[in-house]
Amino acid sequence: MPSRHSVIGGESSRTVMQKLPAAEGPQRAVSAIGPGTHVFRRASVPAKAAESRIPNPEPRYTSPVRCDELRLTGSGGANRVMEGELKRLVMRSDFEVRVPKPRREGETALLYPFDPRIAWVAACHHRTSSRITWDLFSSEAIRLEPLYDELLPSLQADRRLPAKKKHLLFSVELGSVRDFEAGPLQLRGVVKNAVVEALAERGVTADIEPDEPDVVFVARRAGTPDHRRTVVGIDLGLGARHRRGARVTAGPAPLRETLAAQLIMLSRWDARTEPLVDPMAGSATIPIEAAGLAVGAAIRDPRDLPFRHFEAFDALPESTRDLFPGTVPKILALDLDEERIGTMVGNLRAAALTGKRYEDSIVIGQKDIRSLTPEYIVEMLPAAADMKPGVFCFNPPYGVRIGAEQGEHHLLDLYAGMGRAMARFPGWRAACFVANPRFVEAFGHYPAMTKPATNAELSGAFLVFNL
Repeated sequence: MPSRHSVIGGESSRTVMQKLPAAEGPQRAVSAIGPGTHVFRRASVPAKAAESRIPNPEPRYTSPVRCDELRLTGSGGANRVMEGELKRLVMRSDFEVRVPKPRREGETALLYPFDPRIAWVAACHHRTSSRITWDLFSSEAIRLEPLYDELLPSLQADRRLPAKKKHLLFSVELGSVRDFEAGPLQLRGVVKNAVVEALAERGVTADIEPDEPDVVFVARRAGTPDHRRTVVGIDLGLGARHRRGARVTAGPAPLRETLAAQLIMLSRWDARTEPLVDPMAGSATIPIEAAGLAVGAAIRDPRDLPFRHFEAFDALPESTRDLFPGTVPKILALDLDEERIGTMVGNLRAAALTGKRYEDSIVIGQKDIRSLTPEYIVEMLPAAADMKPGVFCFNPPYGVRIGAEQGEHHLLDLYAGMGRAMARFPGWRAACFVANPRFVEAFGHYPAMTKPATNAELSGAFLVFNL
C-alpha cells in the first residue's frame, strides 16, 4: 500500500448613464455605441467654420459620465472564464436574478449593469477575477485640474456614496494609469480631495487610512485603445482576489489562486463524476481551489466587505453558504518533495479543508509524477474506481524560478516523462499552466486548447490535453 496522508483533524495531515451639466455651446453631442454604453462626442464642424476657428492648445473634454456598473477585472484572456463562473454562481444563489450579458473591455474586464445582488455574489464567491469594483464615475480627462473639476460635482450629487457613518476612514488605490498625464501620487491626491469635500457636504468627516479603511476608492484608466477614460469606483471585493488567506506557507513558485481557479474551470472538471489529481501540488493551491469551486464556497465574508456602508446592500445577507451543497469532490494532491507534504497540510488546514469530513475527499501523497499509474490513483482514491476518467490539473516547473538547477536538458526529460506517464490514462484530460515554449514538444501530446496568460509577469499559456 503506498504512503497515504489523510487530512484528519489537522493532525497529519464578486451603465445607468446620467449626463452631468455639460459645457455651454453646441460642441457636445451624445451618441450611443454598444449595448447600454454612451459616450459624448464633439458634433461635426463645417469645414469653413473649422478654418476660421482660433486654435486652442488646451485639450477639450467631454462631459463626465455617472457610471453604475459592476466591473470584474482579471488576468489577460480571463473574460470568458469569469463570465461563466459568475453565471454559475448566481444561478445557485438565493437571489431570483438573471445575469445580463456583460460589456467587455478588451480581454481583461467585464462590465455589468450594477445590481447589488449580483455584486454580492461576485464579491463573496467569485474565484477567477483579480478585482471587483463598483464604477461610479467616468471622464475623458487626462489631467488633474479637469478631472477634479468634473469629479467633485459628480460625487457631490451622488447619493450612492456612504453617509451612514459620520466619520469614514478611506483609502485611494490606483489601477493602471500609465496614460494619465500626471504621476500616481498626484492622481491619488486629486481623488482623495474630491472624496473628502463631497462627503463633507453630506456631513461626513472622511480621513485617509491606508491600512484598515472602511471603504477603498479605486481610480484607473480604462476602456478600449481608441476610447480611454478615467474611472473612479469602489472596491467591493477586499482588494486583490488572489489573497484568500489560506496560503500560510508558499512553495518556491506558486500559481496564483485566481489562475488556479481559471485552470480548473478551463479543464471542465465535473466534481460530481470525475476525480481531480494534482501530481505536482506544491503548496496545494490547485487542490484548495478545486475543493472551493466544487461546493461553491465563499472566499470573502460579507461582514468584512464594505457593504454595510452602502444603502444598496441593506437588505442582503450578512453570511454565506455553499452554493453547491452535497457535492463531495475526490481530489488527490501529490508531490515528489517530502517537505511539501507538511506545507500542503498546513494550507489545507488554513482553508478549513481538514478533518474527518475530508478524510476520503482530499488525500495527500508523496509520488513522482513519472511513475503514476491508474492503479495507484485508485489505491489512494478508492472512489475513483467507480467514477468517470478524471482530470490532471498541475503547474509544472518552467525553468525560471525552479527547474533550471540541473539544466534545460533535465527539465525537458522531466516533461517527456510526465507525458509518458499520462499516456497511461486514456480518456482522462490534463490541464496545466506553463511558461516554457518547449513544454508541448517534450510533453508529447498535442493540446486541444491553448490560452495565453501570465503568472507573476511570466508569459505562458493554459493548455488542455485530451489524453
